Amino acid sequence: MKKFCHILFTAVFLIACLVPAAGMIFLGPSKAAGNEVLSPPPVITKPDGSYNLDLLSDAADWFSDHFAFRQELVTADSVIKSALFHTSAQPDVTLGKNGWLYYTETLDDYTGADLLTHRQAWCAARSLALAQRYVEERGGVFTFTIAPNKISLYPQFAPHGLIPAGTDSASLMRKQLEVQQVHYTDLFEPIQDQEEVLYHSLDSHWNNKGAALGHDLLLAGLELEGNAYEKEGTYQLTHRGDLYEMLYPASGRLDRQFEFDRPPEFEYTSPIRNADGLRITTASGSQNEPLVMFRDSFGNALHSLMAESFSLAVFSRAMPYNLTLMDQTAARYVVVEIVERNLDLLAGMPFLMPAPRVEFSEETIPVSATAEVESSPASNLPEYVQLNGRLDSPCDTDSPVYVRSSDGIVYEAFPVADVPVADDEGSGTSFGLCLPEASAGGIQIIFRSGGSWLTAQV
Repeated sequence: MKKFCHILFTAVFLIACLVPAAGMIFLGPSKAAGNEVLSPPPVITKPDGSYNLDLLSDAADWFSDHFAFRQELVTADSVIKSALFHTSAQPDVTLGKNGWLYYTETLDDYTGADLLTHRQAWCAARSLALAQRYVEERGGVFTFTIAPNKISLYPQFAPHGLIPAGTDSASLMRKQLEVQQVHYTDLFEPIQDQEEVLYHSLDSHWNNKGAALGHDLLLAGLELEGNAYEKEGTYQLTHRGDLYEMLYPASGRLDRQFEFDRPPEFEYTSPIRNADGLRITTASGSQNEPLVMFRDSFGNALHSLMAESFSLAVFSRAMPYNLTLMDQTAARYVVVEIVERNLDLLAGMPFLMPAPRVEFSEETIPVSATAEVESSPASNLPEYVQLNGRLDSPCDTDSPVYVRSSDGIVYEAFPVADVPVADDEGSGTSFGLCLPEASAGGIQIIFRSGGSWLTAQV
């Protein structure tokens, strides 16, 4: 009898191990749920032609993300942990009150555990100021906006024990935007002033009604009129929340979504797979001149409303932001929208546009610094090169970075905030810019450190 039990246990164990693999033959690999990023298929050779020495490890990672019945097992695990221990089975999702879910990454900003450094806030605002100058020099209108984290607007549903910090990244950013005179459209206070909840309880984003208010505020920021928030409609159970799907991928539960009685009137002028597309182009009967909007996932619900309000529109999710789209589309209006949790990306991302020339006559002190500079063809800018560099010499928190070309012309680069290492501001002086190909050799980097202007030869 004992031997039979051992055999039975072994058989059951082997069958249980084989079912997920065998299920893939008939059902195919499991798909991603919500915002998940699954491991890519393993490859024998790398892009450079060398053999992939991590093939077996990559194969194991791919299988663990794609085995059959994975979503059912993930759902069962989440149900048990949330019911018995009120604990999330997914590290990226935090359980709140009254069934609300939050994106875990946003909690650190709320509590002050992961704020922008002063250098990051300055660099992000400076990059936007350079972009705004580019737009306005071409007769355009520019505005920047931050889509609020859900916890910033609705902390009352957050889990117990979270203590808000005295400040947050958005506040640090807004101060720098004001100093550098960047046109900013505030969404925080207007959304908070609404009695109606404008974000999903099971998703990290706003609902269609929240997007409609965002639309009206952005149009006002562009000195145009919009009244999408007054459109009639009803709330229906039609939305699949991204956070809920990460926790319970096999569940069919839906979130409330505001459905307009009359959908926005526009047409797509290029094929579109879904609202997450890297580039979406639209046309409508609006009399407003063309728009270029750089957006993220909050633009999924927003883009159709914006499309209705402009004769032509281009919505881009590609990074870095390519401002030459304005010239390619003859756009008059440019909007940059980014969610609060991703503000640090602006501090490390030079825009794609010709570097602006500046008048610089300050006396400088030559210094010896080790430089790392990468050069590549600039996208959509013939006869330009993209330079991304870093000096091992630190600069002041509010120092711009200039580049003097071999022919003596001085350009302002997009400043890049180094990732903090041992202190609040990180170390080194990083930058990125697009220079005329003929001027990209033998450059000097100009920056301020300790209040003095320094130059370093590259």
